[in-house]
Amino acid sequence: MRKLPVFRSVGEVFSGVTRHYFQLIGVAWPALLFVLIAMGLYGWSFQQAGIGELATMAEEGASAAELSATYVAIADRATGPVYYLAFLLTTLASAVAAVRWHRFVLMGEGGSILLRMEDARYVWTFIKVMLAYFLMLVLFIAAVAGVGAVTGMIGGDGNAGGAGVFGGVLAMGMVVVYLLILGLFMRLMLALPDVAIGMPGKVRTILKATEGNTWRMVGYTVLIGISYLVALVILLTAGSILGSVLGGPVAVALFAILAIAAYFYFLMLSITMLSVAYREIVGLPGTSETAPVAV
Repeated sequence: MRKLPVFRSVGEVFSGVTRHYFQLIGVAWPALLFVLIAMGLYGWSFQQAGIGELATMAEEGASAAELSATYVAIADRATGPVYYLAFLLTTLASAVAAVRWHRFVLMGEGGSILLRMEDARYVWTFIKVMLAYFLMLVLFIAAVAGVGAVTGMIGGDGNAGGAGVFGGVLAMGMVVVYLLILGLFMRLMLALPDVAIGMPGKVRTILKATEGNTWRMVGYTVLIGISYLVALVILLTAGSILGSVLGGPVAVALFAILAIAAYFYFLMLSITMLSVAYREIVGLPGTSETAPVAV
């Protein structure tokens, strides 16, 4: 049974994404193409729906409430066939980028064709994993509701102190259960890199292959999430200070660039963390030992 080396893997994920940031952008060029087309379709939809009316209203001194109400009406008119086509393209772009990044990290594949069979299979596998996660959350919420009802019954009998202790213990238990669900979900997510490199991506097979790593996956996910948030706060704070010194449109442009760069960095982290965990726990096909990673 393979065990995920949590701290080493966290360091590898951050160092790999940082060093290969622009390479990762490059291998995902089909996704960028789809995003640009989708943005054009979104813009056309809103243009046809009368988005220019907002600029006219703003020049005439319309209130924020009036602008907001008008935007809602415009957005409602914009949601037609072209809008939904743009939505489908952005969904496809996410899968295309993820598949290219998984293959780059796990197989060192630098080139990329426009579409692969794995792109469609990736979307379907993601849907299956999310349905499993949704089912776990429904059961969790039902359990929380049941606990709340029991706690209320105990408190209703005049035993407020006992209800408080009982509720506190159960609250801690619910946190543990939620973290357990998170760990199971992250184990299921390893079906995504599996399907991206041409493997079956069967959820049950992946769940079995990752036994004994639930809490390691929780720690792995939490450490990466906290580290990213700290880095993001530092980056945006530095950008905000620099932008305030520069002032004007330059500040807005700088903040927008930093925000977009940070967003792509987060996406790359999310994909790379799954790839590294997959390599360490499941292993690459045809290898009995942990295979080298591209990052």
